[in-house]
Amino acid sequence: LGFSGITRRVACGLIARTTEATKQSDNGRQLYLKGTNPKGAWERTLTSSGFPEFETQPEKKEGEDYSHVKTSIKTADSEDVDSEAWWEDRGTKHRSWLRGGKKYGGGDFESLRYVEEGSDGKVLVCESFFHPSDSSKKKAVVNWRFQRDE
Repeated sequence: LGFSGITRRVACGLIARTTEATKQSDNGRQLYLKGTNPKGAWERTLTSSGFPEFETQPEKKEGEDYSHVKTSIKTADSEDVDSEAWWEDRGTKHRSWLRGGKKYGGGDFESLRYVEEGSDGKVLVCESFFHPSDSSKKKAVVNWRFQRDE
């Protein structure tokens, strides 16, 4: 996102103290997330698309035959953006997009959350991507691994 090396080193120290709480409701339709770090907390609920929003259109290719429910949500920086979310791989991976952000030069945030294979359900992985609006800038990627508190 264009930060200096010193800023990135400080950020890495803060990132190590980040936690994420998750809770599903409404048969997985609602995914509540609360991320906490030394800077503060960010609570949000993502609404996942699913039946009956999927509008089958036979002339479209696989993966293009429905439109996702869009809701408004605030980012961790209190910016209003459009949110889309859905489950993939038979309900084992949750993908979300926050679109229309203006900070960091503008762009969209994508996240993919899933339980790590072989972790006995104890590690939540979150792959996070920032897709800048400016095509000359590179996509930023951060992979998080959260250990379950017992």
